[in-house]
Amino acid sequence: MLKSFNASIKNKKIAKMAKINHLVMGAKIMALDNIEVKKGFLGLSTKLIYKPTNSEIKIKENEYSAEDGKKLETILASTPENLDDAIRKNPVSVKELGNARLEACVSCDHQFAAAMLLSFKDLSYTPITDLRVYEGKTAEAFAKLFKR
Repeated sequence: MLKSFNASIKNKKIAKMAKINHLVMGAKIMALDNIEVKKGFLGLSTKLIYKPTNSEIKIKENEYSAEDGKKLETILASTPENLDDAIRKNPVSVKELGNARLEACVSCDHQFAAAMLLSFKDLSYTPITDLRVYEGKTAEAFAKLFKR
């Protein structure tokens, strides 16, 4: 019993740790100058650190309806100065299954955020937006999307 319990824990850790490599935007995030990629023992785990504040970065993946996908597209297209207003004017809610997916990386201190919006077409998710990177107050505003 203990052996199968340990095996299930290892499988869950491997799936979670490899997650950045499975994001469409994963390689772009790891290539940013202000992101440090730390590999764990035997390279089985990957941890992302936002260098300026030494804060760990968490991966977020949420799915939304097509209507909310359009709202997210509007939010991501807004200027950094107007991001907070765009989030307030375009409320969105996470769905269990949706045809819009928001991939995001947010530092624990909310001083860094990066996002890419994808749409489900032809049996796979394809990018709708380019990678958006936010820092400071703009990143704090963007992180509000995940507190709802």
